[in-house]
Amino acid sequence: MKTDANLVSEFSASGIYMLLLRVSREVTLTVGKLGKQRFPRGYYFYTGSALGKGAAGLKHRIARHLRKEKRRFWHIDYLLADENVSVEAIIVAETNEKMECKTNQYIKGMMGAEVPVVGFGASDCRKNCGSHLLYLPKVETADFLVQKLVRHLRSASGILSVHVVH
Repeated sequence: MKTDANLVSEFSASGIYMLLLRVSREVTLTVGKLGKQRFPRGYYFYTGSALGKGAAGLKHRIARHLRKEKRRFWHIDYLLADENVSVEAIIVAETNEKMECKTNQYIKGMMGAEVPVVGFGASDCRKNCGSHLLYLPKVETADFLVQKLVRHLRSASGILSVHVVH
Protein backbone atom coordinates (compact mmCIF):
# COMPACT_ATOMS: atom_id res chain seq x y z
CA MET A 1 0.00 0.00 0.00
CA LYS A 2 1.18 3.50 -0.71
CA THR A 3 -0.31 5.09 2.40
CA ASP A 4 1.82 4.76 5.55
CA ALA A 5 0.05 3.75 8.77
CA ASN A 6 2.26 6.15 10.76
CA LEU A 7 0.54 9.08 9.05
CA VAL A 8 -2.75 8.37 10.83
CA SER A 9 -1.31 8.72 14.35
CA GLU A 10 -2.67 12.28 14.59
CA PHE A 11 -6.30 11.13 14.57
CA SER A 12 -7.57 10.87 18.09
CA ALA A 13 -11.19 11.83 17.62
CA SER A 14 -14.14 9.87 16.34
CA GLY A 15 -15.68 10.27 12.93
CA ILE A 16 -16.07 8.85 9.47
CA TYR A 17 -13.43 7.93 6.94
CA MET A 18 -13.23 7.17 3.27
CA LEU A 19 -10.52 4.98 1.81
CA LEU A 20 -9.82 5.70 -1.84
CA LEU A 21 -8.69 2.36 -3.25
CA ARG A 22 -7.08 1.51 -6.55
CA VAL A 23 -7.41 -1.97 -7.98
CA SER A 24 -4.54 -2.18 -10.48
CA ARG A 25 -5.86 -5.28 -12.25
CA GLU A 26 -9.16 -7.13 -11.98
CA VAL A 27 -9.32 -9.53 -9.06
CA THR A 28 -11.74 -12.22 -7.96
CA LEU A 29 -11.86 -12.86 -4.22
CA THR A 30 -13.90 -14.83 -1.75
CA VAL A 31 -15.25 -12.20 0.65
CA GLY A 32 -16.53 -13.90 3.79
CA LYS A 33 -20.21 -14.79 3.60
CA LEU A 34 -20.59 -12.72 0.41
CA GLY A 35 -18.73 -15.49 -1.42
CA LYS A 36 -16.77 -15.15 -4.63
CA GLN A 37 -16.78 -11.58 -5.96
CA ARG A 38 -15.22 -9.83 -8.96
CA PHE A 39 -13.57 -6.41 -8.60
CA PRO A 40 -12.80 -4.70 -11.93
CA ARG A 41 -9.68 -2.59 -12.33
CA GLY A 42 -10.21 1.02 -11.24
CA TYR A 43 -10.98 3.25 -8.27
CA TYR A 44 -13.24 2.54 -5.31
CA PHE A 45 -14.36 4.46 -2.24
CA TYR A 46 -14.94 2.56 0.98
CA THR A 47 -16.82 4.53 3.64
CA GLY A 48 -16.60 3.57 7.28
CA SER A 49 -17.19 5.01 10.70
CA ALA A 50 -15.24 4.95 13.94
CA LEU A 51 -17.38 6.77 16.46
CA GLY A 52 -15.89 5.18 19.56
CA LYS A 53 -12.81 5.92 21.61
CA GLY A 54 -9.52 4.05 21.94
CA ALA A 55 -9.49 0.92 19.79
CA ALA A 56 -12.86 1.92 18.29
CA GLY A 57 -11.57 5.39 17.26
CA LEU A 58 -10.33 6.66 13.92
CA LYS A 59 -6.62 6.17 14.54
CA HIS A 60 -6.91 2.50 15.44
CA ARG A 61 -9.53 1.66 12.83
CA ILE A 62 -7.56 3.18 9.96
CA ALA A 63 -4.24 1.76 11.16
CA ARG A 64 -5.87 -1.68 11.22
CA HIS A 65 -7.13 -1.26 7.67
CA LEU A 66 -3.63 -0.35 6.51
CA ARG A 67 -2.02 -3.49 7.97
CA LYS A 68 -1.74 -6.35 5.48
CA GLU A 69 -1.34 -9.01 8.17
CA LYS A 70 -4.51 -9.31 10.26
CA ARG A 71 -7.43 -11.58 10.91
CA ARG A 72 -10.02 -11.07 8.20
CA PHE A 73 -13.06 -9.84 10.08
CA TRP A 74 -14.72 -7.15 7.92
CA HIS A 75 -15.46 -7.38 4.20
CA ILE A 76 -12.88 -4.69 3.48
CA ASP A 77 -10.16 -6.87 5.07
CA TYR A 78 -10.45 -9.35 2.20
CA LEU A 79 -10.08 -6.68 -0.47
CA LEU A 80 -7.23 -4.83 1.25
CA ALA A 81 -5.24 -8.07 1.60
CA ASP A 82 -4.91 -8.46 -2.16
CA GLU A 83 -1.58 -7.42 -3.72
CA ASN A 84 -3.42 -5.63 -6.55
CA VAL A 85 -5.23 -3.27 -4.17
CA SER A 86 -3.64 -0.09 -2.80
CA VAL A 87 -4.92 2.72 -0.60
CA GLU A 88 -4.35 5.90 -2.60
CA ALA A 89 -5.80 8.34 -0.06
CA ILE A 90 -7.60 8.46 3.26
CA ILE A 91 -10.13 11.19 3.92
CA VAL A 92 -11.11 11.64 7.55
CA ALA A 93 -14.00 13.77 8.78
CA GLU A 94 -14.04 14.26 12.53
CA THR A 95 -17.60 14.20 13.79
CA ASN A 96 -19.72 12.74 16.55
CA GLU A 97 -22.65 12.20 14.20
CA LYS A 98 -23.50 9.11 12.18
CA MET A 99 -22.75 10.42 8.69
CA GLU A 100 -21.34 7.32 7.05
CA CYS A 101 -24.45 6.54 5.00
CA LYS A 102 -25.10 10.17 4.06
CA THR A 103 -21.55 10.47 2.74
CA ASN A 104 -21.85 7.14 0.94
CA GLN A 105 -25.06 8.35 -0.75
CA TYR A 106 -23.27 11.54 -1.85
CA ILE A 107 -20.47 9.53 -3.46
CA LYS A 108 -23.01 7.33 -5.21
CA GLY A 109 -25.18 10.20 -6.45
CA MET A 110 -22.76 13.02 -7.18
CA MET A 111 -19.74 11.06 -8.36
CA GLY A 112 -21.49 8.47 -10.52
CA ALA A 113 -20.35 5.58 -8.37
CA GLU A 114 -21.82 2.10 -8.66
CA VAL A 115 -22.39 -0.69 -6.17
CA PRO A 116 -19.91 -3.45 -7.13
CA VAL A 117 -20.98 -5.97 -4.46
CA VAL A 118 -24.35 -5.75 -2.73
CA GLY A 119 -23.96 -5.78 1.04
CA PHE A 120 -20.19 -5.09 1.08
CA GLY A 121 -19.37 -3.26 4.30
CA ALA A 122 -23.05 -2.64 4.88
CA SER A 123 -24.17 -5.58 7.01
CA ASP A 124 -25.48 -3.21 9.68
CA CYS A 125 -26.61 -0.40 7.34
CA ARG A 126 -30.11 0.87 8.11
CA LYS A 127 -30.23 3.48 5.33
CA ASN A 128 -30.47 1.08 2.39
CA CYS A 129 -27.07 2.05 0.93
CA GLY A 130 -26.67 -1.32 -0.78
CA SER A 131 -22.91 -1.24 -0.18
CA HIS A 132 -20.35 0.93 1.57
CA LEU A 133 -17.86 0.06 -1.16
CA LEU A 134 -18.48 2.02 -4.34
CA TYR A 135 -16.86 1.61 -7.74
CA LEU A 136 -16.05 4.63 -9.91
CA PRO A 137 -15.98 3.16 -13.43
CA LYS A 138 -15.27 6.34 -15.39
CA VAL A 139 -12.41 7.73 -13.30
CA GLU A 140 -8.85 7.76 -14.61
CA THR A 141 -7.17 9.79 -11.84
CA ALA A 142 -7.89 10.07 -8.15
CA ASP A 143 -7.00 13.69 -7.34
CA PHE A 144 -10.26 15.25 -8.47
CA LEU A 145 -12.26 12.67 -6.50
CA VAL A 146 -10.47 13.56 -3.30
CA GLN A 147 -10.85 17.31 -3.88
CA LYS A 148 -14.57 17.02 -4.65
CA LEU A 149 -15.28 14.89 -1.59
CA VAL A 150 -13.25 17.14 0.71
CA ARG A 151 -15.17 20.22 -0.51
CA HIS A 152 -18.45 18.43 0.17
CA LEU A 153 -17.41 17.33 3.66
CA ARG A 154 -16.13 20.78 4.62
CA SER A 155 -19.52 22.25 3.75
CA ALA A 156 -21.54 19.59 5.60
CA SER A 157 -23.01 20.43 8.98
CA GLY A 158 -21.79 18.32 11.88
CA ILE A 159 -18.25 17.98 10.51
CA LEU A 160 -15.63 19.33 12.91
CA SER A 161 -12.60 19.00 10.61
CA VAL A 162 -11.47 17.19 7.48
CA HIS A 163 -8.03 15.67 6.88
CA VAL A 164 -6.50 13.97 3.85
CA VAL A 165 -3.57 11.55 3.95
CA HIS A 166 -1.93 10.47 0.67
